[in-house]
Amino acid sequence: MTGHAGVAVVTGAGRGIGAGIARALSARGHHVVVTDVDGDTARATADSLDGPATAMPLDVRDPAAHRAVARAAADLGDVTVWVNNAGVLSTASVWESTDAEVTSTIEINTLGLVHGCRAAVDVMRRGDILNVVSLSGLGPTPGLAIYGASKAAALSYSQALHIELGAARRPIRVRALCPDAVSTDLLHAVADRPSSALLFTGPRVLGVDEVVAGAMDLLSSRRQLKVLPAWRGWLTRTQSVLPAASRTLTPIVARIGERRRPVR
Repeated sequence: MTGHAGVAVVTGAGRGIGAGIARALSARGHHVVVTDVDGDTARATADSLDGPATAMPLDVRDPAAHRAVARAAADLGDVTVWVNNAGVLSTASVWESTDAEVTSTIEINTLGLVHGCRAAVDVMRRGDILNVVSLSGLGPTPGLAIYGASKAAALSYSQALHIELGAARRPIRVRALCPDAVSTDLLHAVADRPSSALLFTGPRVLGVDEVVAGAMDLLSSRRQLKVLPAWRGWLTRTQSVLPAASRTLTPIVARIGERRRPVR
């Protein structure tokens, strides 16, 4: 059985942000169910936690697999936190994106989050669902159009689910965390592509620890949405309401990112 904090499920927790959130939730006293499509990395993260932890493989594209994780988590105790963190990052112009890239991006970033939320709601009596989305979900992202669309859909779903649960008087809050580019393996894997320039237009790339701290701060607050850094959120939203200006200004901004983009 778990301690007072209850059970927390984290997807995509084999490395990076997910592993960091798993550690932070463990430090708060949760029994953490660590999941990842790579079962070995999930076990490695679980073994590294100081508190009780359970590792399970999970392909987030599979709704039945989500439900199996949810049932296993509920058997451990009261599920009070569910973190949908698993995601992929693809960059390419729309006409150069492959069928496989489009399909996997939508299936993992959007449908995977939807399936996770549905499984969480099935077993949670109270608590928090935290969806790790992206700054790219707040406005147009040339060079990352498919990725941005997958995150925009994830953000819209998160906000709608939060409202639905409130209207149904169910004490489950849905939070959305929208960080700017983060120094993870996903980012490093695309950094050599010119289409990734927009990811490097900020003053600096965020560290994993900063995003984990933001996630914990969001879970401790009454807020539904947190953007890291906040000012980048306002800038990105402006592009949505001024599309004509954005078509002119975004390529200029992207050239700044191109200069900052690390080239291997």
